[in-house]
Amino acid sequence: MRWLYLAKILLHLHKLAQAVRSPFRSLWQIVLGKDEHYLRLRDGQVLLRSITPPNLFGFTLLRSAGVQLASEQPSAPDQLLWQLTPTGQFLTRLTTGMDLMTLYELFVRKDYGEDFADKVVVDVGAYNGDSAIFFALQGAQKVIALEPYPPNYELAQANVARMHLEEKIILLPVALGAEVGHLSFKVAAASPDANSLEPTNSPLLKLIRYTEAVEVEVLSLPALMAQYSLETIDFLKLDCEGCEFGVIESLTPAQLRSVRVWHIEYHAKPDRLIHKLQAAGFRVRRERDRGGVLGYVIADFG
Repeated sequence: MRWLYLAKILLHLHKLAQAVRSPFRSLWQIVLGKDEHYLRLRDGQVLLRSITPPNLFGFTLLRSAGVQLASEQPSAPDQLLWQLTPTGQFLTRLTTGMDLMTLYELFVRKDYGEDFADKVVVDVGAYNGDSAIFFALQGAQKVIALEPYPPNYELAQANVARMHLEEKIILLPVALGAEVGHLSFKVAAASPDANSLEPTNSPLLKLIRYTEAVEVEVLSLPALMAQYSLETIDFLKLDCEGCEFGVIESLTPAQLRSVRVWHIEYHAKPDRLIHKLQAAGFRVRRERDRGGVLGYVIADFG
């Protein structure tokens, strides 16, 4: 992972020069296996932070795109605070997970699109709250966000409060699965974006080390919809590191069609997902495919 992101950073060397005090020092730090970098903030400020190569790459892209940092930063050396709206701030971790990359994918690359005006959105795999906040800021009427891992859930709660979006976002400490109940949830402490209820047989798992398991509450999609009296869902984001197969395959065609748009990140060959959705009448396409085992399946009615 370190060497992959070193290569990515080298391809954006001109952007790195805008993001850190000394780009060549930062490159050498990565080669040495060290994660301390002097980051350029706003108004000429420079701050020493502990930040992994994936997050340094994300920081480089975010700063190049003009995403603003808060004027006051936390004292913790492994955190950054972003000013996403004039009054709303968002806290990211720097030494675990992919907080800055996911922030870039949402707010700059717009992987999920932009128009969510008056839509009901279900966000499965809410992580640190970034996607739920994005949907709310883009006009969603209501966002029901699921995040079963306690540290992620607590950070998401705090970020929703910092962004003053408690009235729009319902955050639940549960996973989505095929059936209602309680199941073992595999945790990768260094990569909390990769935690999984149902890890796939993807070769990508070679990059992930699961260190523990916690028991979490699981809801099925019909149970979730019944709980909130939803007849339809306008947009369902499914990024749950493998649970996408169990969820989709457990639903009847009519239940699948209760969601107008499925936006699914797949973590193994998605053929089964595509066939099931097509059989239910959806138009299906793939985007940002990486090696056939990671990307997005998007299903809608055209």
